[in-house]
Amino acid sequence: MRTNLKTIIVGCLLILFVLLGTVTVEAYWETGTKIGFDSNVDRAIDGEKSDQYLSVYLSFNRQPTGESRIDWNFVTTVEGAVYKNYNDLNYLSVTFAPGVVYIPHRLWSITVSPFLQAKGVEDQDQSALTFGGKIGLRQELLHNFYLGEYYIYKDSTAETDTYSFTEHAVGIYAGLNLTPSLFGEVGYEYSHGDSFRGTGSTIVFSGKGKHHSFSSAFEEYVVRDIVDRNAVGLNLGLDLSKSFSSLVGYTFTSITGELGSSTSHSGFIGICYRF
Repeated sequence: MRTNLKTIIVGCLLILFVLLGTVTVEAYWETGTKIGFDSNVDRAIDGEKSDQYLSVYLSFNRQPTGESRIDWNFVTTVEGAVYKNYNDLNYLSVTFAPGVVYIPHRLWSITVSPFLQAKGVEDQDQSALTFGGKIGLRQELLHNFYLGEYYIYKDSTAETDTYSFTEHAVGIYAGLNLTPSLFGEVGYEYSHGDSFRGTGSTIVFSGKGKHHSFSSAFEEYVVRDIVDRNAVGLNLGLDLSKSFSSLVGYTFTSITGELGSSTSHSGFIGICYRF
């Protein structure tokens, strides 16, 4: 699979560069960088490991024109990240997400979007090919207030089965334009599916879990567990100019599975440029 994954990533990058010549009025490019942290990168129940990272991305976005009830959109993103302490988590990913948009009312929209992601991780056990789909609804209730709901399905096949997973997620979010250039958004997501979890031990784990393997990235055994995840997030964005904007985000996540419960705090601050 490693050779196939590299081929897919290279092919996706070539397609992305072809898009450089296809920018229309409804399309734009965006690039940006983020500095972030995660208090539990190994999703451990006890003795969790924390880290900080720096990421950069480049994306191409084609948005609906708004001239018809049925339209299409397309987003493709190349993203890479480096971690401060656990360098084996460094990654490069390419994501394609075409979609169909239905606008039953000028303030309502429904989007159906399949997606495909190829992700290469320095710890090759975690490199994966993921496909899935998203159904999203959005309602603009006031001129400065909106609501959104979504469902996401993911099926990911990693180099090592411990890191493979399927997941179903539902979420809701609300946003408020506080000023013409400042907005805030709060959201909640519930998901159910597989997840790797750190055991905090270098001894072979013989308890519950479908798959287990030793992780050289975390220097501990990790186990694939079936979990329920609840996450609450808050984002604040500021338009610095017509092209530049910044974003700050924080998320609290609680995970419960057969192995026990764990929590994590994550956040980031970023800046992006649209052209």
